[in-house]
Amino acid sequence: MQTALNASIEEQQPQTRRKRRLPISFMLGGLAILGAVIYLVIANTQATSVYYMTVPELRSCANCTTQAVRVAGVVQAGSVVNDDAHQLVRFTIADGGQSLQVAYSGIVPDIFRPGITVVVEGLYAGRGPFQAQTLLAKCPSKFQSATPGK
Repeated sequence: MQTALNASIEEQQPQTRRKRRLPISFMLGGLAILGAVIYLVIANTQATSVYYMTVPELRSCANCTTQAVRVAGVVQAGSVVNDDAHQLVRFTIADGGQSLQVAYSGIVPDIFRPGITVVVEGLYAGRGPFQAQTLLAKCPSKFQSATPGK
C-alpha cells in the first residue's frame, strides 16, 4: 500500500525537469570552429580580391602600382595589333574621355573586337602599357529594343 501512496503522490506533484546544459568544452570547441571558419573566409576573400576601376580612376591612383587591378573600357577602333607568334595582343581601351594602352599575352576571346567593352586584370606600373593577365570581353546584348517601322 505504501508504494501505491507514493505513486499517487508523485502523480499529483508536477515533475520539475532539470535543463540539460552543454558542457563548457563543447561550447569552446564550437566557438573555435566558428572562429576558424570566419578567419578562412576573410583571409581568402582578401587574398583573391581585386579592385575594379575605370581608366580615369587608374590614372589618378597613387598606390595602384603595387597591386593587381581590374580596369574596364571600350576597345578603340584601329588600335588592335596582333602578334600571333608570341600570342600577344596590344590594344587601347577608353573610358571617361581617357585611354589606356593594354598588352595581353594569351588566348583572346572570340568576341574581342573594336567597340566591345572589355575588362582587363593585371598590373600597371604607372607608365607604359597595362600588363593584362586576364582579358574578359563583355558579350553584346542580343535583346535590343526594336525600332518601330514607319
